[in-house]
Parts: sequence; structure tokens; C-alpha cells
Amino acid sequence: MVCTIMIKILSRLLLVSLLFSSNLIMAKQEIKIGVGNFPPFFVEEEQQGLFIEITEEIFKQLPDYSVKFIYMSNHRLLHEINSGKRIDVACNIFSDSKVDAFLSSPIFRFTDVAVSKNSAKLDLNKVEDLKGVSIAAYQGAKELLGADFKEMALANPQYSEHSQPKDTTYMMVAGQKDVRIGDIHIFLHDLTSKRYKNEAQIDVNDFTIHRLWPDVYSHMAFKDEALRNSVDEVIEELTANGRIEAIYLKYQ
Repeated sequence: MVCTIMIKILSRLLLVSLLFSSNLIMAKQEIKIGVGNFPPFFVEEEQQGLFIEITEEIFKQLPDYSVKFIYMSNHRLLHEINSGKRIDVACNIFSDSKVDAFLSSPIFRFTDVAVSKNSAKLDLNKVEDLKGVSIAAYQGAKELLGADFKEMALANPQYSEHSQPKDTTYMMVAGQKDVRIGDIHIFLHDLTSKRYKNEAQIDVNDFTIHRLWPDVYSHMAFKDEALRNSVDEVIEELTANGRIEAIYLKYQ
């Protein structure tokens, strides 16, 4: 008799526990986050990437929310965060963008560098040293890397810009250009392609990284100011304990 009563009590407690857990899960608020699609920051096919991992780490600290990533073009991203209904948050928004939203603390880091082959033995310590060097840069670089860089680029007949960063990597590796200019994470990602790993046996140690510019940061943009404030607190905590930097190092 006592055993039967105890079994009934335990069964009811288990049922209550399951219902309580189910309600907690259902109570989570879904946050739709708009992201771009360019490796290694956002990779739609694999549903991962450097900036995806950072965003996921932030929201792990906010258990009341569940995250759904929505991939789209950068142009569409700005439209949706300004006046659309598809997303609540947009990733990788620069402070000078025309955005009607609440920007987080700087979180997504871009590190533009000049890269050359070790065999070229180039000594590049400042932008002025790029004069007379053949260069492949990303599209828009001369407008973003400062007045001295723009002056050099306009006066350098061997300077060219390309819409696909992987093309700048190939041109430098193939010897068509002496220097490749662009983000270091994209360069390292390019080197993992089969073109270099299987055919050319190229290794990152074959190159010299010339750090000529300071890092540039972008933000998350929020429609909800309170959520932005909560995320900023998490960013401060994850920056202080080194977790954000550990993710960046993982991709290098």
C-alpha cells in the first residue's frame, strides 16, 4: 500500500517537473538575427562562422532567448533592421551606416593587413612603403584605409581592386601581384581551400603578415533598446574573461 502511494506521488512529481520544464522552454523568446553570407565570418551552408560563434556565445548568457539566424545580403540587412519585419537584430553593422536602431558595443573585428610571400623579402612597415609595389586589394579599400593609402593607390599603376577577396589571395600566391591587402581572417580562410592545400602545398608560414592599420570594429543593431543593453553587459563580461578573444584566436 505504502509503495503504491509513493509511486503515485513520484509519478505526479515527475509530471509536474516535465510540465514545468516544458513551460520554461516554451517561454523562451525567439530572436531573429539577420546576418550576411561571406566566409569565414558567416557561412550559410554550414550554419557557422566566426561572427556566428561570437553571437551564439553572447546569447548563451541570455537563456530567456532562443536565436534564429536569417542570412541575407548586406543591403537587405540594413533595410530589414530599419523598416522590415523579418529580423529583430542585425549583425555586422558599422557605426557610420544609416541605421535606425540601437548599436551594441563594438564586437565584430576586422583586421586589414598586407600579405606578401616570404620569398619576396618585402620590408613593409608603413603605407608609404607600398609605393611602387604591385598590389591586389579588396573593392573599396582605397576609400577605407586612410588618406595616405588612397594617395598611394591613385599614384600606383600596379594597384588594383577586386570584388572577390579570394581573387586577391590567388593573384598574390600565383605571383601576379607582390602584395595582397585585406582582412587576415579571410586570407587564412582562403588558404584552406583545396587549390592551395592539395595542389600547391601552400602553408601560412610561407607568407609575411604586415600590420599597417589598426583594427576596425562593427556592431550588432537592435530594434529593442533593453535587449541591446543586456547584450552590452554580456559583451563586457565576455571581453573581460577572455572568451571573445579565444574565439578570434581559434580562427587564426
